Amino acid sequence: MWLLLKKINYILYSPCGNDTGLVIGSDFTNLEKKEINDKIMDLHPNVEQVGFLSTSSYELNMAGGEFCGNATRSSAYYYLNGEEGSINIKVSGTSGHIKSGVDAQKNAWAELPIYTGSDVVTTLSDDIKSVKLEGITHIILGVEASSKYLDIIYKDTEHIKNISKQIRKDFNIDDSAVGVIFQEEINNVLKIHPIVWVKSIDTCFYETACGSGTAATSIVKSLEVANSISLDLLQPSGKIITAKTTFENNKVTGCIISGQVFTDNVIRSLEI
Repeated sequence: MWLLLKKINYILYSPCGNDTGLVIGSDFTNLEKKEINDKIMDLHPNVEQVGFLSTSSYELNMAGGEFCGNATRSSAYYYLNGEEGSINIKVSGTSGHIKSGVDAQKNAWAELPIYTGSDVVTTLSDDIKSVKLEGITHIILGVEASSKYLDIIYKDTEHIKNISKQIRKDFNIDDSAVGVIFQEEINNVLKIHPIVWVKSIDTCFYETACGSGTAATSIVKSLEVANSISLDLLQPSGKIITAKTTFENNKVTGCIISGQVFTDNVIRSLEI
């Protein structure tokens, strides 16, 4: 009996770090997506997430069904071939379309889906808050709350993953995707350390960059100053992702993240 193999084509992107594999085509079962995700990550240990691009419309589906800001930016870069413009992309984990694009400086950007409930930001304890976005929830530790973990973050990433797991359990946050964001201040610049867990495919990464975590951190800052802000956040990769929030009627009504996206545009293949 002959076993029919599927040929998978994919491209690698680096949106300010946070290396991402984007598969060209999305007609796969959830089991196949999990298998493709695992194979790409085995082949490219630097890859932290995998998404699937529709060939008939502007649509991105992540392997775990979560929302990912950096993969959305990378998708915009793919669909626009790196040229200036804007499109609306349907993204997993969200109920609508995400306006995304590439600007004149070749930065890829995306409008983040702001959750519309009354509990967008919840105070969990002193200097710790949770932020709900469509498709992912982030637990944001302020600079003071994060300070006791910095030595562990720099010395033992596996241990900080276990700590982030305990933080999720302590606050009983078990959504489809959960990030734990630690912060530090370096020469008056805020740096984030994002640990992101995706439930359905059980992956947990200390990400080299996190778009949605950047947005969630900026939302907290915007609420603290009760104003619209533009915030440059240093990522573990050493790159900057900029978040611009819109504050109206005592709440954050919008957030756009922007930054560089690099790719060699090489179409790679594998079989499942």
